[in-house]
Amino acid sequence: MSWTPPDDLDPECLDLCTAINECVPGVVTVESCCGHGERPFAIWVHADSLDSLPPLLYFLDDCHTGLPGWSMTVYTDCGGGQAFLRIDGPAGAFEAADKIACHLRDELGRV
Repeated sequence: MSWTPPDDLDPECLDLCTAINECVPGVVTVESCCGHGERPFAIWVHADSLDSLPPLLYFLDDCHTGLPGWSMTVYTDCGGGQAFLRIDGPAGAFEAADKIACHLRDELGRV
């Protein structure tokens, strides 16, 4: 599946967002921010089901990539509404994001 990124996507997020959208069935990115070297890297995703998440979670674990500081958080808004998923990475982890994208592409055999 080919994914078209939004015009305002931070360039540092492009490779990882593209890999998630094109390589992980049932998971789509809905928002992202590279943190601009000052705040954590963040990508918000929607998953069709929890069963869609293991391929992505596998490559966020430093045990499998050697890239520490990446995780996925489940949270809600201040009103206690819908649950959201957010991928968090260290501030300035632009190279690491690109490496995770490479792992997703190489191991999932898509793109």
